[in-house]
Amino acid sequence: MPHRAIVLAEETWIAARALDAWLEAGHEVAEVWCPPRSSLDRPIRQPLALAFPRFSVRQIIRRRGIRVHRCSPLRAWPEAAARAESQSADVLLNLFGLQIIPGGLLDHFAGRALNVHPALLPRYRGPCPRLAMLAEGCSHDAGGVCLHVLTEGVDEGPIVDERRVPYPKVGGYAEWDAALADAAADLMASSAITYLDGSLAATPQDESLACYRRPVPGELDIGPSTTLAHAERLVAALGPTGRLVCRPAAGTTRRSVYRVSGIAGVIGRPTGRPASVGFRTLELDLADARVCLLRRSLRDRLRGQREAIVALRRRNHAVPS
Repeated sequence: MPHRAIVLAEETWIAARALDAWLEAGHEVAEVWCPPRSSLDRPIRQPLALAFPRFSVRQIIRRRGIRVHRCSPLRAWPEAAARAESQSADVLLNLFGLQIIPGGLLDHFAGRALNVHPALLPRYRGPCPRLAMLAEGCSHDAGGVCLHVLTEGVDEGPIVDERRVPYPKVGGYAEWDAALADAAADLMASSAITYLDGSLAATPQDESLACYRRPVPGELDIGPSTTLAHAERLVAALGPTGRLVCRPAAGTTRRSVYRVSGIAGVIGRPTGRPASVGFRTLELDLADARVCLLRRSLRDRLRGQREAIVALRRRNHAVPS
């Protein structure tokens, strides 16, 4: 007998592949719940979403005719359980919904509320686990997807199953994101169903290994206090994504923030001179070296888009011609 889910989701590759796998396994979605400002029921204009519909929550919603319900934050919506019951939903799926699920709603689903978390719990609980593990250089052993039962504690529920997905040596962040998405789809199509059917038991997390990690402001930026080793790690992980910024010392440059994509070279030891900004480069002192960074350009943006296309094409989820 198919299960019928209420889904909390936002537009990410991981959420899309998990949702698609749930539907492809023959199960149903009663409604997708999202905040008032969510983009899930807005027109689709992004070329990648149009070309690779299985990696787009909005495309799946549109193609499947799934109802989107804009709602208040769950903590301020006491009628949520009644709404779920009215939709005959027996499962709650949190696919990057980014909300704390209140106890009353969890009680209504009685162990049938599941979350997809992009890290191997109990390590890296909380939001933005991938950025946190990249900042600490731990994506090789903490990278992956975990399917767990939702509880009132953030990412503390028993683990149903997980898939290890370390940061790739080739392909960068886009390849990692796509690989994590496929791992989430595999978990949803197999372990989630087995658990809901009662043939798989969830395992309590080992609290001795647990950590809640939220990147602090500036931790993922390059600046005067950044070591060369940390800057190289940030560039390797985030340079191609467009998310990496450099913040020179206050008052030394015309702007306070510059987007960067790489390290052109290491000049030597810190010199004490102010940062120097060129058309394509940014030279400044780090904590233990003076470096020349590459400022992000149109070519870098196009390269990032190309890497995303390559990662998705490799998985053969493009719209058939």
